[in-house]
Order: sequence, then C-alpha cells, then structure tokens
Amino acid sequence: MKVSCLILFLGISRCYGRLVGQPIKTSSGPVSGHAATVNSDVSVYLGIPYALPPVGNLRFMPPKKYHGDKPINGSSIGYACPANTPFAARGNDLNNYDMALANLTAQGIATLSDLFQVSATFSEDCLTLNVWVPAGGEPHKAVMIYVYGGSYTGGSTQIGYYDGQHLAAEQDVIVVTLNYRVDILGFHGDPESENHNPGFLDQRMAVEWVRDNIGAFGGDVSRLTLFGQSAGSASVDHYAYSYASNPIVSGFIMESGAAGFGKALPSNNAEAWYSVSDTLGCGTNATSSHQDILSCLQAKDFKELFAAIGSNSFGPSVDGITGFADYPALSKAGKFAQLPVLTGNNDFETGAYIPLFALNGVTQDHQFWVDYANREFACPAGARANVSASHGLPIWRYRWFGNFPNTRLFTNPDSGAWHCSEIAFIWNTLPTGPGIPPDTATEVSIRGYIQGAWAAFAKSPLTGLTKYRGGWPKYSPFEPSLIRLAYDNVTGTNVASSGIYDEACLTTYPIGDKDH
Repeated sequence: MKVSCLILFLGISRCYGRLVGQPIKTSSGPVSGHAATVNSDVSVYLGIPYALPPVGNLRFMPPKKYHGDKPINGSSIGYACPANTPFAARGNDLNNYDMALANLTAQGIATLSDLFQVSATFSEDCLTLNVWVPAGGEPHKAVMIYVYGGSYTGGSTQIGYYDGQHLAAEQDVIVVTLNYRVDILGFHGDPESENHNPGFLDQRMAVEWVRDNIGAFGGDVSRLTLFGQSAGSASVDHYAYSYASNPIVSGFIMESGAAGFGKALPSNNAEAWYSVSDTLGCGTNATSSHQDILSCLQAKDFKELFAAIGSNSFGPSVDGITGFADYPALSKAGKFAQLPVLTGNNDFETGAYIPLFALNGVTQDHQFWVDYANREFACPAGARANVSASHGLPIWRYRWFGNFPNTRLFTNPDSGAWHCSEIAFIWNTLPTGPGIPPDTATEVSIRGYIQGAWAAFAKSPLTGLTKYRGGWPKYSPFEPSLIRLAYDNVTGTNVASSGIYDEACLTTYPIGDKDH
C-alpha cells in the first residue's frame, strides 16, 4: 500500500494521500477498495449501490435512494442493466455475421465486442457506480463523472473502454462511472406515467450520490464535471436542461451528442409500450387499465420483456421533467444550466456504422455515410455549441481526426475517426492483443494531449482550456476557433473556422431547426 505524504519543515509528516483501497464511509455503507490492476497507486471502489434495485413494483419507476450500513466489498464491477445489444440475437458471436463483407481488423473485432457487450452479465439490480482515486497530487481533486452511450438501448460500466484507472492516475482526477437503466426499463412508454425517462432520473441520483459522498474520497465537490459520449453526451445535455437551476456540477463535456437538436423527442413511446404489453398477454390500451398493464409488465422476467420488444424502439420522450418538446425554444430563452461546455464530434462518425451494416449484409455509398454523420452528430454538436456561444457562455468546440493503425476497425478504405474512437484516447484504454498493431509515438503524444485537455477543463471549467498548452480559443461561429484534434496527426491545437464543416448543416439540416 502507498501513501503520499508531505514532510513539513518541522519534520512533521502530513499525508494528503490515503492508503490504497482503504475503507471509505458512504451513505451506501463503508466501502472497501483495492489497488488498480495496472496503476497500483490508484484506489478502485467498484459496484457501489446508489439506488435500490429497480425490480418488482419499482420497475419503470423513478429510482429510490439506497441507504445502508453494511460493509460493501468494492472489488467487483456491478451488473450491466438489461439491454438490447446488437449481437445478442445471434448468440453474441460475430462469426454468425457477414465477417467477409465487414472486413474487420483484429482491433475492430475486439472493439465492437467490448462496446456492444458481447461478454456482459446482466441484472436489473444494476444501479451501481464506480470510483477511481489516485494517490498523491492535489488534496482535494477534481471529479469527472461519466455517462456511457449506447443509443439508450445498451451500454454499461462493465465496458473495458471505461476503466478509469489510467485517466485518474495520469491526470490526478477522481473518475466516477455510473450505470443507468436503458431501453424499455429506462425509457418506457407508459403514457399515463408522470415520468417517462427513469434512466435520466438514475443519472441524476448518481450525481447526487457523488455530491454527498465524494468528499470522503478526497474529491472537491465544487469541481464536478459531467461528461459522456453519444447517448451519454445527449444525456449530459438533457441534464443541463432538466436541472437548469440546480445542476450540482460545474461543467459539461459532450462528445458526439446533444439534446433535441436532431429530431424532436416523441411525446411518448405508447405505441411500442402497448405492442410489448399485447405480445406478453398483458392487454392493450383498448382492453386493459393502465394499472393492470403496468402490474402485469412488472411481474414479467426481464428476459421475457426484452424478447417482446422486437423491432420497437424505446428512448427518451417528452414528460416536461427530463424530456422537453422544444429544445431550440428553451435554448433561445436560456433555460438550461449556464455552465462552461466542451463539446464536439468526430470527423467520420459513421465509420463505426459501416461495419455494423456490413455484418448484416448491407452496404451504402460514401455520400450516404457523410450525410448520416452530419445529420446525427456534426450538425447537432454545432447547433449546441452555437447555443452556448449565443448566450456568451464559456464554450470550446473540437473536431476529432485521430486515425491510427491500431484504431482502424476495417481497411480499404479505413474507418477514419469513427464514432467512439476518441474515448480510448481520453481513457487510455485501446485494446491490445494478437494481431493488433502497437501504439505509434505520434499516437501516444496525441493521447496525452487530448486526455490533458479534458482534465484541464475538469479542474477549471472556466479557465482550464484557455491556459492549457498554449491555450484554446473560446468557440465563436464568427471566427476561427474550432479546435481540430489530431489533424494531420499533429499534437496540439489546429484552429479552423467552423463554417468549413457547418456549411452542410445550413443546406441539408438547418442548425436549430426542431423539425429535422
């Protein structure tokens, strides 16, 4: 075990660090940790419950806080919340798909298997979080709270990309990852329910747990940054609108996702809800009461529930609490948390979708993928950046270009800077193994740079990036201020005009148009 101490001039030793893995008293109970697998001076506390298991009559309901006094063995990461994962229908074996057409590399197979939860273990008793605490450094550390993506239908903290030990050790920050309910369990379609999006309420409760407990781990409650990617990024943005007057956190990082700047949220998911109910013999809107349907669905095994979803889709919908009908109008009125934001997207987001389509025997031309990337990722990110800029708020905008031998999902042509590809650079969690090329020196340099930038923002959301490695300009749509990361494989800032990329949004996808 390691402890970091400062020897004062009187010969007195003051320890700002703490024993690695030492028990920490929390509202969930005393939690014991252990040393991280690679960075042994990082304490890891896994599987801490922050809410009661959402089972039985708590299924589909807002989360209820967990309070306990029994010791928690924080040595194992918690279950993944039940999910609809892309490969589950064929036994989670990629060999059951069109591997030849997908042309996957070794790292492509490893990456897709990890991100799409091929080896996940699921349970509804999944509302847990994880904490990584580095020894030494600042006595009161900035905290980075991560929300995973997965199209609101999957994702969990079990995914290897979200191992927080490297980010914690290399940047002297506390890292927290949280589980939240997805698909029908997290974004059900009961139109008579007051809350349509319990998955968003899970995220809020986890942030409240961090607020109430992170000080015991050495965290600075005045420096909490909420960050996420894809649906996790959009979740962060939804959070900003839902808790405008009490955000708890002091800054937001949004990677490839925004709230309400693509298609407007549906008013509910009632059609899908009643389809599942009918399939499971729980009745339909025309024949059964709301309570009868709800009670029947709460009694089903979650595997039955997910098997009945079929082609139906469950994601966020409007309830006026965590989902709203008109985000552009709220944005214009300034009805969102007025906090610093770091946001952006990847240069070729749909490079991640090409192999998913190909695995199912489907191909598209290049322009299809360019338009898809603009519509779903680049244009919403630009619209959201413009919202903060229009209110004079601190906002930094990036575009990620990283493309290296060990990040390419496929070749001829390669996958480029695909959706999710920046994650492993921030977390230092690229897959390794047989057939996967090693890091290049350029890649290592760029990884350190982008990781440091995210941490600089977290440590000081107002000024961290303005002082980081020569400084990042705040974003403005009217002057060159878009930071191109890993552009031409160069470490550092490469500043460009956002208009280079946003021009497509003005013609095919008007920025801020709620009807597109």
